[in-house]
Amino acid sequence: MTPRRFLIALAALASVAAPIAASAQVSEAAAPALVAGMAAQSAVVRVNLTGGSASQALNLPTGKSAIIELPVDVRDVLVTNPGVADAMLRSPRRIFILGLKSGTTDAVFFDAAGRRILSLDIRVDQDPSAVAQTINRVVPGARVQVDAMNESLILSGQVANLADADKALQIARAAVAKPELVINMLAVAGKDQVMLKVRIVEMQRNVVKQLGFNLNAVLGELGNTQFLLGTTASFAINGTLLGGGSAQVRELGGTYQGDATLRAFERVGLVRTLAEPTLSAVSGESAKFLAGGEFPIPVAQDKDGGVTVEFKPFGVGLGFTPVVLSSGRIALKMSTEVSELTSQGAFSLSTPGASAAFTIPALTVRRAETAVELPSGGSMMIAGLLQEKTKQNIDSLPGMTTLPVLGTLFRSRDYLAGETELVILVTPYIVDAVNPDRLQTPADGLRIAGDPSTVLMGSLIRAFNANPQAQSGRSYQGPHGYVIE
Repeated sequence: MTPRRFLIALAALASVAAPIAASAQVSEAAAPALVAGMAAQSAVVRVNLTGGSASQALNLPTGKSAIIELPVDVRDVLVTNPGVADAMLRSPRRIFILGLKSGTTDAVFFDAAGRRILSLDIRVDQDPSAVAQTINRVVPGARVQVDAMNESLILSGQVANLADADKALQIARAAVAKPELVINMLAVAGKDQVMLKVRIVEMQRNVVKQLGFNLNAVLGELGNTQFLLGTTASFAINGTLLGGGSAQVRELGGTYQGDATLRAFERVGLVRTLAEPTLSAVSGESAKFLAGGEFPIPVAQDKDGGVTVEFKPFGVGLGFTPVVLSSGRIALKMSTEVSELTSQGAFSLSTPGASAAFTIPALTVRRAETAVELPSGGSMMIAGLLQEKTKQNIDSLPGMTTLPVLGTLFRSRDYLAGETELVILVTPYIVDAVNPDRLQTPADGLRIAGDPSTVLMGSLIRAFNANPQAQSGRSYQGPHGYVIE
């Protein structure tokens, strides 16, 4: 081929390749870092060497490539870390850069005279484009940007609520080796506040009935052979006679021959428990509330006799984590508890040299932990209990209890019945801050009575009037609440 024909063919080839190269050219003034293309296409970067050698930065996703076009011929290329990126010379002026794994390296290009033409600072990260596309498709309305740094993903941008932020975070964690490699820098457009109202209502009804006889008899005259007969009423369920009255007969026939005691008791009890804890928290944040106290529990004792104690809380407790969903519904993870000290199940510990035993009380607990989803202002019964318990025991002397009429004297009855009904209701509200003048507290309008009113009239308070401004727009009027005089 003559030199003239070779130049014509080279010009034709350049005219075909020039539009393709120009379409992918990156301006140094507009973008100092050269960014690799997406999908199967490779970015074609044309380097301008006006003024001598150049030094530029190139970001590549893992498994993608970039094409570097130079205005002069390249003789040699040096890659510091070939495990991160590789450079291949397809022609003296076109070089392919391949991203192999996450990391940083550099590539230096030399001409035939050994002069440095170009120095590339190459950073290879995982491709975040697929993660970004998935997030923006699954979470409508979100403006999430995903950036890669080494093996980590950085989430930035804005989402509508915390539920959308959690979805984006879960998608990003599925694309990395470890969940902690995802850095969440998402901003939530508006954080709602949720107030949770819980009602714990319990009714207990107990019935106790006890009836028994204590007999002590002497058969025979005093001074002669005698026979002693005795029986004592035992109350196996309650352990002992809880109260009541007794009737006793002694000295039968003018001489002491025995006594008989009738023991009877009956009790009917009714217990009503009402707890209404209310707590507010920002959507996505946890909140806890406890109204009660703490009691000590010994846990260890050293060689000198010192006792280490821990304190266990009791009372009315509430803890929850609300998340306001995009539809306006509220997802709740909550736990509520009502506990009180009791002697039933208490533990007594005796120590050497002590006159009295150390008693650790027990707790009666009503607790519920669950996760529900409700609209604002909607209520749901998350827990309930309906329990009926009956215990009855008859103790008697063998063979005597079947005797007509007299058999009653040789047996005792212990009866216990209990009924319990418990419900736990929850109601969440999406709330906003209001003017403090519209809020009311139990102490509003309270005036303590002076000494004359207390001594002469027996009054504890002088006045209690509700704030009239706080009542506007409500269905009830006048003083209200738990005020005792």
